Parts: sequence; structure tokens; C-alpha cells
Amino acid sequence: MNIPSIAIIIASSLDGRIAFPNGGESHLASNKDKRMLDENLSNVDATIFGLGTLKAHQSTYLVKVHCEKSEIKISKNQPISIVASNSKKFSKDWSYFKQPVKRWLISSNKNNQLKNLDFDKEIHFNNTWRETLSSIKKAGINRLALLGGAKLINSFVEEDLIEEIKITIAPRIIGGKYTWIPTEQTNKIFNLKQLWKIKSIKELDKNEIHIHYTRKFEDD
Repeated sequence: MNIPSIAIIIASSLDGRIAFPNGGESHLASNKDKRMLDENLSNVDATIFGLGTLKAHQSTYLVKVHCEKSEIKISKNQPISIVASNSKKFSKDWSYFKQPVKRWLISSNKNNQLKNLDFDKEIHFNNTWRETLSSIKKAGINRLALLGGAKLINSFVEEDLIEEIKITIAPRIIGGKYTWIPTEQTNKIFNLKQLWKIKSIKELDKNEIHIHYTRKFEDD
């Protein structure tokens, strides 16, 4: 089935945490990682994240253009922002609904049609992510960045849909429950026959690195 290429793009601590123990909005890595994020997101057609991530940030990341003399501008070409949520309890006060992006919603909830919220398109979740992503592909999305949270990433991993992982490792040990794969899944081994190979490693800041992994199969 024809689906978009999917890359996880995250920043993580050394112990695999993507947020501080008290939750909420956080960015664990340096400003140089934000520049790398701009580079990575400028090459995708859409981003996708879950409602928990939206509630934590109340916005999406806007891709920036780095100009001469250190000038930074918001890009006019933003990827489509897709929210995956069965709940439709959004707040109109979130800055997300004022940002200059196209917004799509994926939901299996056919009830409670959206009212007074600025989503440009609503896509029905169709049995599996693979089937649903086929619909997204037909709508013109060829490259998709998966930004979180853990439950959504887990659901993509369970269906073996990830082609790339672009992860920044920040030199911190944080603790807490906010890992990028749910902790309750740690006894389950995903993709036992599939490994990952390094495409590139880049040092961003002192002791901070960005690693780009791609899929590696047994016959590679």
C-alpha cells in the first residue's frame, strides 16, 4: 500500500526522556538543535502529533529561515500540521489556531463535528495507520514528520511504518515518565529482525549530537 515516507524527529535526553518530569512545554536541546529542526522540517510536506503534545505546547513549531547577518524569519512555506485525536475538545484560545499553517485533523470519532475551529480538513481514521496514511498520500502528502507524543509514536512503530529516525541527544539525565516510547511497552520487543543504520552524525553543541538513522534489514 502506498504511504508517505515517515521520519520520527525528536530531541531526547541521555535516558530517553522527551520532557521534564513535571511535563508541559519543554525543549531539551540547544538553539542549534532548533536550527537542525528547521532544516529537517523544511523538507517535509506535513507534521503529525497527538493531542497530548498539542495540549502541552498549545502550538506547533513554525519553521524558520536563517538569513544573512543572523536574521531569522518565519518561513512562508510551512508544512501542513496534522493532529491525531479522537477527542475534539480543543480550545480556541490556543495559539495553534492563530498560527499561519494549514491544519488537518485525523480522528476515528465521527460524532461531534468540528464547530468554530479552524481545521482545513478532517480525515477519518480507517482501521489502521497504514490504511489511513494511504488516504493522506492521495491528498498529496509524500513526506511526513512524526513529532510525538509517545503513544502516537508507539502506534506507528507497532505497524512498522517508520523509515527514518532523526534524534538529537542532549547531554542530560532527567528521569520521569516522559519517554518517547511508552514505558509500559518496554517488555515488548519491536522489529526483532530490523536494526537501524547511521546515515549521519552531527555535533550541534558541546556534547550534543544529532543522529540520522535509516532502516536496516537483514540483507543490507
